This record gives sequence, structure tokens and C-alpha cells, in this order.
Amino acid sequence: MTTLSVTVPDMACGACVSTITQAVQAVDPSAEVKTDLASKAVDITASVTAEALTEAIQKAGYTVQA
Repeated sequence: MTTLSVTVPDMACGACVSTITQAVQAVDPSAEVKTDLASKAVDITASVTAEALTEAIQKAGYTVQA
């Protein structure tokens, strides 16, 4: 299992959260995604690599910061 905690500075609303969650679950349908809009934090537990998760979020149009 991979645990990834990142900041997504351009995550601004519920639709952003939904898009990011769907992007992550497209590469790992069993991934758990926890978000905090106030701090722009995204915590993911998944069975794919951190690189795959980061790439999925970026392909959805969002910036990922460690």
C-alpha cells in the first residue's frame, strides 16, 4: 500500500474534490481519498505508486505539491 499526502493549491470547491477523487480512483478503484479544502490537503491510500497518483491528479488539471 502507498500512502501519499500532498497539497493541491488549486483545489477550490467540491467539484474539484470530486474530480481529484475520480482521477485517483481511475488508476486505483479501491483507493481511499481524504481531502481538506481549507488546507488544500489530499491524503491518499492506494495500491499503486505515488508517481501514478500524482500523475493522475496532474492529468486532471491540478498542481500537486509535496
